[in-house]
Amino acid sequence: MTYEKDIPEYALQPARAPKVIPAEAIYNTQKMIYPAEEQTITYEFEEDILVPDTKPDMREILLMDAGCDIMPTEKKVSPKTDDLLNITGNITIQTIYNAESEEKEPISITSRVPYKYQWSLNPRDQADGVFGCRVKNLEYMIVNERKFRVKITLEFTGQLFCQREFQFFDGLKEESLQAKREQVSMTCLELTKKDEVSIDETFKGKDTSLRPEYILKQDFTITENYRQVTTEKVVINGFIFCSLLYSAQANDGENTRSVICHHNQRIEFTQFVSIEKEQRGKNWSAVKTAFHGKNLAVTIDHGEEEGAEVQFRIKGDVQTRIELYELRQKEVIVDAYHLEKNFQFQTTKQTLSNITGEAISETSIREIVNLQEGMKASEAIYCTAVLQDLQCSAERGRVVVNGSAACCALWKDQEEHCHSVKITPDFRGTVDLEQAQINQKAGVRAMVKSAWVELINEKQIEINCTILLCVELYDEKEVALLTQPCFAEKHAEKEYPMVIVTMKKGESLWELAKRYRTTEEHIKIANQLEEEPEVGKRLLIMK
Repeated sequence: MTYEKDIPEYALQPARAPKVIPAEAIYNTQKMIYPAEEQTITYEFEEDILVPDTKPDMREILLMDAGCDIMPTEKKVSPKTDDLLNITGNITIQTIYNAESEEKEPISITSRVPYKYQWSLNPRDQADGVFGCRVKNLEYMIVNERKFRVKITLEFTGQLFCQREFQFFDGLKEESLQAKREQVSMTCLELTKKDEVSIDETFKGKDTSLRPEYILKQDFTITENYRQVTTEKVVINGFIFCSLLYSAQANDGENTRSVICHHNQRIEFTQFVSIEKEQRGKNWSAVKTAFHGKNLAVTIDHGEEEGAEVQFRIKGDVQTRIELYELRQKEVIVDAYHLEKNFQFQTTKQTLSNITGEAISETSIREIVNLQEGMKASEAIYCTAVLQDLQCSAERGRVVVNGSAACCALWKDQEEHCHSVKITPDFRGTVDLEQAQINQKAGVRAMVKSAWVELINEKQIEINCTILLCVELYDEKEVALLTQPCFAEKHAEKEYPMVIVTMKKGESLWELAKRYRTTEEHIKIANQLEEEPEVGKRLLIMK
């Protein structure tokens, strides 16, 4: 704006900010520990591995897979940019190969490769981290008959648990407010328990006429069967699924010959984890379990006496981590006003997470593979599978999981030579969850429960996998929490004892009551209402 003459006096007066009177707020403070975030990172490196002097020269790698451990498994992590987490561990690589010699039986090598990595996590808050590691990808090539090179991709996961303090506005001291309340649900990690159970059991192979000589390869998967949660303890019943590839001696009258055998064994275990007295009686809304096999290994027990029956013996420990979650519900004030004074406040938005369901299901892979032209199979021996590219989404009444599995199967031709075939089939599984809705957040933990291969005919083999799916469903809700309450100086405005308004689209009785400094109940009584009025309804509002 410009003025032709002098600037008028009123334009020179400084704008007067309304006077603000602080109000003494009442807050309900709650501390919660919850899974704040999960961070994932990959790390690639190459390593040359030598064939041990006791093993023959390498001609062809038939099968290779790997597992890894990680240290530390748990550690506090601070939100400092220069605070790096040092991760170390070992990768155990199991290799099956054909030798340069005329020996028809495949050779096995177990190699251990150490690794070290520095991870910059940068959490938003101080957190307790629980860390895991898996071999995401493994590629290999033969350098020469005494050396091969592996390219390994490790995937590190860090589940961060933060303790956060929520301040819920509960009103003002010596002042009465009209408050709009909203029921919110919060899932909080209340208790973490760890326990260990020792395993020492013997079992026989599926063909007792064969005498096991040595083990070529062994793999373990640990799963939960069922759980029982009482006020005093958590009882976990689970299975160790053991997959064995081994060499055995077969007696054909006067002659003996070596055969390669595959055997799947299920070992049951039960853990009793006590709950401290101060934590008993709580309503646990969710219980999560995670298992880790410590020094699990299968050996062949030939017995102390001559002619004793040969058995397999599995020894080691199963470490179990149990997380118990409690559901907390609270009425939160999300809006408020005063009937006489000009009440003001700021809001801060907080996201509250709630575990709404969990379930376990199984899906399977069944793929028929045609062998290369000119190849004829006489026996299917062994199969291994590694899960890749897992994705899940919630639908109405279920969670859908999609992924793929890198499978490798061993088989013998009619001249007793071993060969391998590799495929990566896709799979799709569903887990029924009645409360699941579209756009809800879902998470999945999946593992290969068992894998095996069968001979269909001399030209085809069938690869099979059973995959266990553990699904969790989440609700995330953003809530506006009231902060910095105060009273502002009231402007001199003319107020009418009664007005007639027309209900507009998107309006509510709460908004009308707040605007005209009355209550929803007064509006309902004056207009003989029992519920929210329809759009276009004319309403009488009296002060």
